Amino acid sequence: MGRPLRSITIVGGGTAGWLAASFLNRFCKSKDSKHQLEITLIESPSIPIVGVGEASLPGMVVLLNQLGVSEAEFFKLTDATFKVAAHFINWNHDDKGKPVEFLNILNAPGAIDGRALADYFITFDPGRAASDAGLAYVRAFSPVAEIVRGNLAPRRPGEPEFSGEVGYTYHFDATKLAAFLKDIATSRGVKHVLDDVDDVNLDERGFVKSLTLRRQGEHAVELVIDCTGFRGSILQQALGEPFEPYGDYLLNDRAAVVQIPHKDPRIIAPTTRATGFSAGWNFNIPLTTRVGTGYIFSSKFISDDEAMEELLAFYGDQAKGCEPRIIPIKTGRVRNAWVKNCVALGLSGGFIEPLEATAIFMTDLGVRWLQHYLPTQDFEPELAAAYNRQVARVYDEVRDFIQAHYHLNNRQDSEYWKAAREGMSLSDRLQENLEVWRHTTPEGLDLGSAYLFSSPVYTLLLIAKGFYKDAHLAKAPFLSRTAYERYRAGERKARPGQLAGLISHAEFLKTGGRAAGPLASPAMAPAFAPGGTKIKLPIQAASRPARRKPKRR
Repeated sequence: MGRPLRSITIVGGGTAGWLAASFLNRFCKSKDSKHQLEITLIESPSIPIVGVGEASLPGMVVLLNQLGVSEAEFFKLTDATFKVAAHFINWNHDDKGKPVEFLNILNAPGAIDGRALADYFITFDPGRAASDAGLAYVRAFSPVAEIVRGNLAPRRPGEPEFSGEVGYTYHFDATKLAAFLKDIATSRGVKHVLDDVDDVNLDERGFVKSLTLRRQGEHAVELVIDCTGFRGSILQQALGEPFEPYGDYLLNDRAAVVQIPHKDPRIIAPTTRATGFSAGWNFNIPLTTRVGTGYIFSSKFISDDEAMEELLAFYGDQAKGCEPRIIPIKTGRVRNAWVKNCVALGLSGGFIEPLEATAIFMTDLGVRWLQHYLPTQDFEPELAAAYNRQVARVYDEVRDFIQAHYHLNNRQDSEYWKAAREGMSLSDRLQENLEVWRHTTPEGLDLGSAYLFSSPVYTLLLIAKGFYKDAHLAKAPFLSRTAYERYRAGERKARPGQLAGLISHAEFLKTGGRAAGPLASPAMAPAFAPGGTKIKLPIQAASRPARRKPKRR
């Protein structure tokens, strides 16, 4: 067996670089003074971070807890807010052409008599055929819909950190998150070098031997982690690893992003909002100090100027004086994330559009797997092969779930949405599963990978999209209506207690969770009142023809 690594070099700061540094410093420390692992992060003083990933998944809660940091300090230093769901609006329309909305929540339902709750809901609940079937299903097992409707925090004042009535994660300022992780890492021994990498030097095997730094000269390398963003300076440029685009599966290739003030700072939604636009969708991420928003779109169907115009018009006076910036999006992944002695994390390894806030989680997952497969100085090829298989699986998993959002839309008012539904390739697995799921609900055995999007998540999406509106499951005769009604009665009885004591999200954040207050009035909420959505939706212009219509496959 080879000798243990003595050093890891991370090139690139930002969230990916400092997350990797913090995690590896925490979990790769040796108690043997003879085998200390030195971690160095080299960061360019002249290249800004992208800084637009401002939402996360529950893995972020786990990470902060494992790093042993104060959640209250994290909220304070990163302008963070709670996120209990992704709130989708105008991705589908009802029979009258009005926008449908639903929540993708962070809790899975329980079971009834060992069978999936969804089977009972689809069989017995009239809500399954309603335009708001997704919301009806969530209400059947979770208080999240009420928490979102009331703009409540998921934790009661005075309750312990990293706890909540429902599953949650965070929104945050990405630049401040990177600085927060940087302070953690450097205070615990990570070496920080501010310098530019001018050259990547390879040895006779094609391994990275050293980096030529502009100011400090040659820096020797054992294992190098490429966190240089879309440039992929080491893995893609120096080592020549090819990039495999996902353009056949996903349309969007541009983002117009901007920061705007809160419309009313007394109301902070505990959700990431994703609203369908004419040629893509708008994200809305509320922080304590501002709102991060943008338009993820396809340049085949709308120009940069038109996209910025549509985005600013949607927010009206709230965005007055704000100027969006355009960011090109390269969706896909490198063929292998680990090549020789280089591992790519973050945007260097790949990117799938931010619809389900997967970017930071993918970095988290990648560095955890690296720690698991950490090589010796012999760089065992079996470890790299195993790592690359896992990374490929999770990228394809995320791609398939993101595409399901688009493929299952029913909008007829836009060429973009028609193309997203009918003009894109589907992976064999997704195509096969959609055929299987016409007769049953998703199961874990259907999925080749479920690190992020398990069968209950797919089930919720399918119900919300009206997939089971007219379904007759073969297992229906073996289900008990009485058992379902008993379950629903128990949930209704439990609901007041689940909501009792929860206070306004904005008030919780303002007081640091220390002061009690009244429940937010549902009338303040921007979402799903009985009379329909109260969120302002974009005015649909006449459909524009595509500049280059994608081929149907």
